[in-house]
Amino acid sequence: MRLVLSESSLRVVEGGTASIHVSLSGHLWPGGPGESLTVTVARTDGDADLTVREGASLTFAPTNWDPQEVVLAAAKDADNEDGTAIFTVSAPGLESLTFVVTEADQDPLAPVFTPVLVPQAVVGVPYQLAVHARGRPAPTYALRTAPPGMSLDALGDLTWTPSQLGAVDVVVVASNGQQPDAELSFRLVVGTDQPPSARITAPLYDERLSGLLADFTCECIDDVGCVRAQFRVNGVPLVTREGPGPIYSVGGWDISELTPGGYVLQVFVTDSAGHVAEAEAVRVFVDGPGPDAGTAVDGGPIVVGDEGDDIIDPWSCDCATTGLAPAVWMGLGLLGLRARRRRV
Repeated sequence: MRLVLSESSLRVVEGGTASIHVSLSGHLWPGGPGESLTVTVARTDGDADLTVREGASLTFAPTNWDPQEVVLAAAKDADNEDGTAIFTVSAPGLESLTFVVTEADQDPLAPVFTPVLVPQAVVGVPYQLAVHARGRPAPTYALRTAPPGMSLDALGDLTWTPSQLGAVDVVVVASNGQQPDAELSFRLVVGTDQPPSARITAPLYDERLSGLLADFTCECIDDVGCVRAQFRVNGVPLVTREGPGPIYSVGGWDISELTPGGYVLQVFVTDSAGHVAEAEAVRVFVDGPGPDAGTAVDGGPIVVGDEGDDIIDPWSCDCATTGLAPAVWMGLGLLGLRARRRRV
């Protein structure tokens, strides 16, 4: 038996309410046939303006498992920030659950730009950058300073195709009638397309592989975009993956037919401009059968107390692969024979 929530998070307008439903799932009732189960819902952290208006205590019975409503309320406050709180749903003998409630403040708020990372632009390649600001009501955007051909839509998405190398200054203004307006200034550097870089993320260097399938994956990083990755084993092409990166994978590398031993894995990636780069090679080992431990030979009839009638023939082992001298295996064989005889 477990608790179930209809939502993992909830948004409540300031001064309003919103609902979430609690139910039970499973087959084994935690109490007796005639007993009921009390589920409590309470704020355990966060903004005190968010409260449980209805459904702080819910009662379930063996004949009533239907979802029950919990009403959350957000009181009006003096600030213009969105408050949050964590609520916990609990019942005796069951694992507790939590959900997050956010207050949607309705007070006017002057626009404020969110931080933005400005990547380098490339000559002749379409450039896009999202410059968004929060505010109430929703702000509008305008370019105060920009190079020729740059545009900015109503959602704050900037687009441009640079035609020459260099650096340009950009100033974006967001306004919504609340003062002051927000201003975002940055310098955009335009360069030439750079070759990609790549790394093999699986398997790891010197990793031992066993079984039927193995993971063979790489990550490609480029200033514009990767379009292809070729996977190789000991210099022989294995498979080529086409399409946008940054992650490329063989999708289940079949190692079942490989002989035991070491292999060198390589990946060559290509970007949209045709530049090719090689990831640092990775050496792996494919496991085979374990070392030969010798051939079992008949050790005589089984007697009471004996755990087996076989001993190891020390001269049947592959000593060259195990690294053990025949004398060592002879000693092990004699120890095994003596141990068997002591149990007679």
